[in-house]
Amino acid sequence: MTNLLTAPAAEACGTRTMTSSTPGQLQMDLVVVPEAVSAVRSVVRAHLRLWGHAGLIDRATLAVSELLTNVWKHAEPSAGTSATSARLTITRMPGGLFLCVRDPDPTPPQSPPAPGVEAVRGRGLHLVMSVADSFGVSPASMGKDVWLTLLPSGDPEPTAEHEGDERCSA
Repeated sequence: MTNLLTAPAAEACGTRTMTSSTPGQLQMDLVVVPEAVSAVRSVVRAHLRLWGHAGLIDRATLAVSELLTNVWKHAEPSAGTSATSARLTITRMPGGLFLCVRDPDPTPPQSPPAPGVEAVRGRGLHLVMSVADSFGVSPASMGKDVWLTLLPSGDPEPTAEHEGDERCSA
């Protein structure tokens, strides 16, 4: 379990990723490419099992996959690079989870109209909003935070508050 809690910079599918974990919080700084999303889902699954939130794994991994895919498809690359970086932060809260994806593009995601039955694109943000108990976008000092909370079914709203405009830790 040690390498799950503190992993050095790793090459996952040709992508540099830095993962760190403290009790109750996972942070991943990564270069967002499609091949990295699967590795990120694996790390998220392992942490949620470790934290006793196995019941939230499906919703959390769906949300993480969709949000990182949106970064890859829509966010502008980081200044001076051709790659887009992002920070995924997952924090345990009383009774649930807080997930946040920070990317360098300040443009908030646009919720498109509901896609038609035959559409092959345009469902990502709708899926995220459908699995989240709360969802939002906050401006950050260098980009934006797209965040959500996940609660086990039937649990009351968590009491933890997230203060300020920036929702992810710096």
